[in-house]
Amino acid sequence: MNDALKVTRLHYIKREISFVVPIIIMALVVIVSILVALVMQRVGLNPDSTEWKEGFQNNGGAFWSFPGFFVYLGVQAIASTFPFGMALGTTRKAYAAGTALFFLLQAAYIAALGLVLFALERLTDGWFVSAYVFNVNMLGSGNVPILLWMIFTVAFFSLSIGGVFGALFVKAGTKGPMILAIALILAVAVLLVILAPQLGAIFRSLTFVRVGAGFLAIGVAAAVGQYLGLRSASVR
Repeated sequence: MNDALKVTRLHYIKREISFVVPIIIMALVVIVSILVALVMQRVGLNPDSTEWKEGFQNNGGAFWSFPGFFVYLGVQAIASTFPFGMALGTTRKAYAAGTALFFLLQAAYIAALGLVLFALERLTDGWFVSAYVFNVNMLGSGNVPILLWMIFTVAFFSLSIGGVFGALFVKAGTKGPMILAIALILAVAVLLVILAPQLGAIFRSLTFVRVGAGFLAIGVAAAVGQYLGLRSASVR
């Protein structure tokens, strides 16, 4: 357990990337949404209208803003710290466990950040201009547990996916992530072909709990894949 915690602390050496960059990303989404709201008001749209509220309720900026960054963070977390982790004398299992804990803590951090910004948005009635970023359909429409659940699971999923790509890069260079990407694309394509007749029913049955559980399950599977990739990776 101590070795795993050492690895977790190792990942937090770059505190700016772990703590500051997510704040900047979220702040940019808020700023862009505010600017859009101001432009819409300038062209004569009414912030109290049904069309305005429905439009901003479909704002997915907060949902889509951080997965790309967290995939990158997951990749660089493995690629940049694996040799140092081994130099600490940790086992590969402890390294994978410490990295998974880092991913969980980061996901919890981004969920807490989302909650703070959601509270500010509610307090200011949409950042003073009726711009809704976190009180939106994709994050539960004001349901706090759903907001936290969706942000947490998507963040952990993204980090873990990045982690498994990073592990394969350490193991096999650029060929590893490329082969995995091709395999995933083919698997998704085959799955869509098989499930095509049932896709409508599947989408109608989806709930926030089920979607989040799916993200979480894939994230856990990716964390296991990360360990399997690192188990025989050479230390460079």
